[in-house]
Amino acid sequence: MDLKQLQLLVDLVEAGSLSKVCAARGIAQSALSKQIAALERDFDAKLFHRTGRGLVLTEFGQAIMPRVGSILSEADALRDEIRAHAGVPSGPVRLAMQTSITQFVVGALFQRVLRDYPQVELRLMEGFSGSIEEWLANGRADVGVLARYEGVHAARTDEALNTAGLYLVAPAGDLLTAQPQMKFADLANLPLVLPGIPDGLRLMLAETARKFEVPIHVAVEVDSLTAMKEIVAGGSGYTILTRQAVHFELAQKRLQVSQIVEPALTRTLVLSTSVHRPMTLASRAVASLIREIGRELQQD
Repeated sequence: MDLKQLQLLVDLVEAGSLSKVCAARGIAQSALSKQIAALERDFDAKLFHRTGRGLVLTEFGQAIMPRVGSILSEADALRDEIRAHAGVPSGPVRLAMQTSITQFVVGALFQRVLRDYPQVELRLMEGFSGSIEEWLANGRADVGVLARYEGVHAARTDEALNTAGLYLVAPAGDLLTAQPQMKFADLANLPLVLPGIPDGLRLMLAETARKFEVPIHVAVEVDSLTAMKEIVAGGSGYTILTRQAVHFELAQKRLQVSQIVEPALTRTLVLSTSVHRPMTLASRAVASLIREIGRELQQD
């Protein structure tokens, strides 16, 4: 067996599905099945049960996974150390980015990485803050850009990039958001379209609602920014976002917004890093570029 086979094992466990791994790797299912069979011959034991819901590790598979993860982490650390001695940022950087700001950051970031650090391989994952926190905690992501909200616990690696106000987002022509500002109390019982818990926005809203005794009604939980905006544009509810997150829809007059005040709600965009392993030269270089772009966003 080799490291590529061990990484395949980890990918299968995380995906829980042959089809997902086939799609990610661009290979046929028959070829992947042969690789699994070869790995099981090397181990002289069965690794997976195939069920109607996907792949499930056997008892033997569960027993060896911690050791497999340790071997891959050691190999990654060795590669990082070799690159660090070369003094040139290189190798993969797994970047997890908040969905609502990807369109404003990722284009400029990839351009600058290609220009300044051509040996860095940037791998992008996109999600809401809860998912990004999980990816940073378990080492799936090296660097994260995510939203933090007042009163919600922050990680010790957080570094603030910029702060923006939050708005109630409504379909164009909505009467409640006709004025530039509205009170938090006006959110009472509105049908809100929001990400699921443990998203930081949900936690902050729940705490603010409790403090000011305002009943909040989450009509739909949606973990997709595009879907959230489409639901609101279709007249089926409201959501809460920064103005930046709906910039294009405002220009197209599909949505309109009103800033929430009394109390004012804000979102702070932060740069955070994984404590799963030390930062590499490549990760530090990407983090530096993100800070640069963050400053530009704040000025805009």
